[in-house]
Amino acid sequence: MGWLSMTRSGMAPFATPKAYLDNQCTYALAPDKGRDKGLRVLKSTVRSNAYYAACQSYTADGPEQTFAIICLIKWNPAARDGYLFAYKDQDEMMGPYKYDCPASILDLLGPPGNDYAAQWREQCRQRLALTTRSKPAPGDTLVLAEALTFTDGKAERSFRVVQAGKKTSLRRAGDGVGVRISSLMTRAWTIVPPPLAPAAT
Repeated sequence: MGWLSMTRSGMAPFATPKAYLDNQCTYALAPDKGRDKGLRVLKSTVRSNAYYAACQSYTADGPEQTFAIICLIKWNPAARDGYLFAYKDQDEMMGPYKYDCPASILDLLGPPGNDYAAQWREQCRQRLALTTRSKPAPGDTLVLAEALTFTDGKAERSFRVVQAGKKTSLRRAGDGVGVRISSLMTRAWTIVPPPLAPAAT
């Protein structure tokens, strides 16, 4: 499915993407209209330009599947043309490429509906494992899984974590030059703590 764009009046009465999409993912049984299945949102959130929801289908006999719906979002309240909100909806079985879904939503899902859903959930879990790690502390050495090449042409995998006042920074282990590493918390790395001081005699 493509993108659907709308003005604020098109979103009405909902003021936020989350509220609008929660409503779109919620509908009741209507046997008189030929709708023998309903859908409800168990939990949802918006992060990193995406809407994530654990949705549960149900019939008159009770709950059925619980699966993830993911909507890519464009939200610009100051849009000059008035089209402040756009979204592209998909579910986990379509192999979405957004992996910021929180554990609180993943934990509500039932068995995956196909291999795409299983792979998407695994990618989300791997990202969570990276982003919820303890941050390196001053004195530690941070070792990346792969070397980075910096703008000065130097490649390095190991970095010392140093503290200067209230600021914590990284210095290349090879030459001590201070560096910044983009998206550090989503990279694969290990921490080597500083050696223990010898015991006093």
